[in-house]
Amino acid sequence: MFDTGSRIREVEAQLTRISDTIAEAVAAVSRDPGASPVLRAVFEELLRKSEATLTCMECERFCCFRERVVELEQAADSAKAAAIADEGAAEATQHRILAAHDALCDLKGVVQRGLRCCEALEQCCRS
Repeated sequence: MFDTGSRIREVEAQLTRISDTIAEAVAAVSRDPGASPVLRAVFEELLRKSEATLTCMECERFCCFRERVVELEQAADSAKAAAIADEGAAEATQHRILAAHDALCDLKGVVQRGLRCCEALEQCCRS
């Protein structure tokens, strides 16, 4: 049987780790005088999207979760593009950005597990 509760906790824990890594990248970009304001804004938006996705998990608004995940993936794509384009960021900042990117690569697995959790919950509600 599909244990929806443990899957949801697993997804939430992984999203929390991803959000923490993104927050570290935002802090590094904010402290870096060579990083562009655009890079800072894009990573701040990524963090907001990550936090909004976590809020859906915490509040158990799983229908909202799907939309948030799509928005988070789009913001992650923008953050990656901005990081590549910004040549003024220091090496330490680039390291934090790469760590955030690596965490975002894990997002695909989170999305798949999370959406399966949503589907299972929806089926339970219809029964």
